Amino acid sequence: MGKPRSRRRDFVEQPPEIFSLQLRLLQYLKDNWKWFAVGLALLFIALAVWGIRVQLQARHQQQAGLALARIVPLLSKPESAAEALKGLEQILKDYPDSSAAQEAALFRAHLLYQTGDFAAAAKAYEALAQDPKSMGDTLVAESLSYCYEAQGDFRKAAQTLTPVADKAAAPLQSELYRRLAILLEKAGAPQEAASYWQKLVDKPPDPSLLPYFKEKLATAEAAVPKKKD
Repeated sequence: MGKPRSRRRDFVEQPPEIFSLQLRLLQYLKDNWKWFAVGLALLFIALAVWGIRVQLQARHQQQAGLALARIVPLLSKPESAAEALKGLEQILKDYPDSSAAQEAALFRAHLLYQTGDFAAAAKAYEALAQDPKSMGDTLVAESLSYCYEAQGDFRKAAQTLTPVADKAAAPLQSELYRRLAILLEKAGAPQEAASYWQKLVDKPPDPSLLPYFKEKLATAEAAVPKKKD
């Protein structure tokens, strides 16, 4: 009776084709080890550069946030308006791509309006309206309409509000419709104003305001020039 064959040996032994493939792979690695070493080195360098860049970006954002935090307390002090504007403009210059810069741009536009520089405020809000990263289309559009209104351009103020008013949700939409009606009255367009008063009559935000809306609608309709026969 022959000696039993070891199962361990059966498990370790491999078919010739697999063994040959392993030898070819080892030989290939031996012949091209320099290229593999260079590739690995480049990979490690790329990872290191990416990590440094992420850290720098985080530090950049943190510094921008700290700079803005030092300016915010000045915004509620009228006597510090000039200092606050200077600080906000410095943030926009030093950290243009940071999230703090977006807030600084909005604060700057609002501060310009508060100080009565309506033309500069309008330009600031116009820039925000064109920025895809801007915070809140409705807020910017409403603020911009106030700038135009302060300059006496009631038609332009109304045109700025129209696109956001139709998309706004209640009760904000009702307030925007009311502002549009008033602006169009000031612009000498009673018929257009009447269309917004009619919207408010059809769907008043507060039933107690319905008599007021009806009165304004009647006044606007009465101001529409009569067609000549």
